[in-house]
Amino acid sequence: MKKILLMLLLCLAVVSCGKKDEVTDEVTEASTTQAQDYGVPNPFEIVDTLDEAAKIAGFSLEAPTEYADYNSLVIQAIADDMIEVIYFDAEKTHEGLRIRKAVGTDDISGDYNEYKEENVVKVGELEVTEKGNDGNISVATWTDGTHSYSINVDEALLNADDIAKLVETIK
Repeated sequence: MKKILLMLLLCLAVVSCGKKDEVTDEVTEASTTQAQDYGVPNPFEIVDTLDEAAKIAGFSLEAPTEYADYNSLVIQAIADDMIEVIYFDAEKTHEGLRIRKAVGTDDISGDYNEYKEENVVKVGELEVTEKGNDGNISVATWTDGTHSYSINVDEALLNADDIAKLVETIK
């Protein structure tokens, strides 16, 4: 009797172990599927020209075709909302800066860092808010009453004069 009971327990243990592997596989597959379902689609559409971006956004943007050593552009737009130009070096390994334009008067920079310096300066008729550290500006924002603009600086080093010259060329 003890041998039969021992054999039954042994068989039950073997069968139970086999079931665990199948359940683990099912759980792994379900977890993988769920992780993929949580992604948020990128609203930007990459285009080749500012004219193409204008057709998507519903308004135009005038911006420099290059800035200093950053002469490789990525132009993208969100339908009826925003145009963004990202300036990279020739190898596209270093981002120098990005320029944005959108409908409305809100801050569209996407930069919510705190900086040591924040100044509002006049560039022509525009009031430009410049934020940065140690004389280098990291973000500049302004509005013309209809559209909001921003310059976000990554690796390029820009001072107030550099920003003023850029703001004058962006429309």
